[in-house]
Amino acid sequence: MSKTNAGDLQRFQAGADSTLRNAKATAAALTTLLESGAGLEIDCSGVEQADITFVQTLVAAQRSCAARNLSFALGGMSDVVASAFQRAGVTAPGSMPSELSGI
Repeated sequence: MSKTNAGDLQRFQAGADSTLRNAKATAAALTTLLESGAGLEIDCSGVEQADITFVQTLVAAQRSCAARNLSFALGGMSDVVASAFQRAGVTAPGSMPSELSGI
């Protein structure tokens, strides 16, 4: 995982292993970025493994941004991440819920 600053958004590159094994480090990095006062852009294109913990972390980050009136975006949503959201029964932040999702 890596972090860069792009204007008013802090960019976060999610790691290939975005599972419980790395959840604490991911959450800590996102918290640090949020404390900068800029919005978040999370690039999920390199994620090869994702689980419900990653989904929960992204939803929490999106809610934290909303509470602070900051922008939040998910970019490069890999099939693995999309599948993790689907398995969790949660619509990915920034995407439109479908009629079939039940959400």
